[in-house]
Amino acid sequence: MTPQKLSFLEFLKTGPVQDLYLETDFGVVDILSSVLGVGDFHRLRNSAENFEIGGRTYHVISLEDLIAAKEAVGREKDLLAVKELKAIAAKRGW
Repeated sequence: MTPQKLSFLEFLKTGPVQDLYLETDFGVVDILSSVLGVGDFHRLRNSAENFEIGGRTYHVISLEDLIAAKEAVGREKDLLAVKELKAIAAKRGW
C-alpha cells in the first residue's frame, strides 16, 4: 500500500489506476484489477461471495480464491494468514 494519502485530482493525472486501497469506516478495502495466482476481475467476480453492508450488496473475493492468492504470493505473513483462512474454511464445512 502507498503510505501517503493521494488526491484523486492529482493522482489521476499520472495515468490509469490499476489497484486502489481505500480506507473506509469499515476498514481498508483493496480494489484490484487482478490477483496473482487467481486471475483477473472477471474470473474473480464469477466466484465472488456477496455480502450486504449498510443496505448495499458487495461482491468479495471468495474464501477459496483468497487462500489461493495468498499461497501464490508466498510471503510469510500470507502463509500465516492461509492457516487462519483454512481454519475458517473448515468451520464452514469445506
